[in-house]
Amino acid sequence: MPNVTKNNQLLGDRSDSDESLMILFQEGNEEAFQLFFDRYSSRIINFAYRFLNSKEEAEDIAQEVFVRIYRKKLSYDPKSPFRPWLYSIVAHLFSNRLRDKKRHPHQSLDWTASDDGGNDFSPESIEISSPAEKDSLEKAEITRSVQSAIQALPENQRTAVILARYENMSYEEIAVTMSLSLSSVTALLFRARQTLKKTLQEFSPK
Repeated sequence: MPNVTKNNQLLGDRSDSDESLMILFQEGNEEAFQLFFDRYSSRIINFAYRFLNSKEEAEDIAQEVFVRIYRKKLSYDPKSPFRPWLYSIVAHLFSNRLRDKKRHPHQSLDWTASDDGGNDFSPESIEISSPAEKDSLEKAEITRSVQSAIQALPENQRTAVILARYENMSYEEIAVTMSLSLSSVTALLFRARQTLKKTLQEFSPK
């Protein structure tokens, strides 16, 4: 029988490790699942958005991820790090979604939206009245170009880059997440960097 007092103490500490929370969830503590949702929902949506270019699809993916966590909780080994297990679920759903897109291609990419979810960005419609505004537009252009360049990478390279760049995962964590060897991850990221460097060379310092 789960130790209720210990569980409540742990749930009162939001800095508690993912692995400890997962053990509580496996023991039947539903509040632990809510903490996972609070901790990771925004991050997964942002991660999915960078990968799929669609806010609506990113939200759908995030919902599916938490359904999978709920259903597959007993398949998680508490001796293993939680994040690679979580993001392996996300990556699997990405692959499924991309296969569906290839079978049923459709319109709409959401890179027209600004990073903060604002209105469509149209440089031609904005009158630049100060160096600060010009600098801001240049930074926005670079951000959009980087996003587009990452989006153009092959699926495996794109996944590895997003995990490394935006989720701050180590090569070892990426290897576990993607079910690859460490050398394969190293090669993937090397090829991705070479491609991105070539694509974005116009933004390199002269």
